[in-house]
Amino acid sequence: MSNLAVVADFVAQAAKKNRLSQKQSDDVQMAVDEALTNVMEHAYAGKPDKPISIQLRVDERELFVEIRDWGKPFDSKKVKKPNIKSPLAERSIGGLGIFFMQKLMDRVEFARDQASNVTRMTKFLK
Repeated sequence: MSNLAVVADFVAQAAKKNRLSQKQSDDVQMAVDEALTNVMEHAYAGKPDKPISIQLRVDERELFVEIRDWGKPFDSKKVKKPNIKSPLAERSIGGLGIFFMQKLMDRVEFARDQASNVTRMTKFLK
């Protein structure tokens, strides 16, 4: 968790270097933060010092982020869709991470690759 700020700075610098708008940069930073938090809380059950690989690529069309972990297998098909229509008082706490990632990014994909979970997110540069 202590490295989230370092990662946010890394993403912000890459966004600035590649002339993303502030909104695009903020969206990517929030989505990456949420994805990493999910890995730390769910794949690694809060255990510190577990490996996470982050790759970021930017070209003239898109910013692409790949996050890989070697924790508990994750199947996105088993995640319940959040109830966003009920009043806040009637909703359960949590469960909005993937929803937010999908709203902030243009494409979000999850895969299991041999012994690792892979999250791929794309932000189109308009």
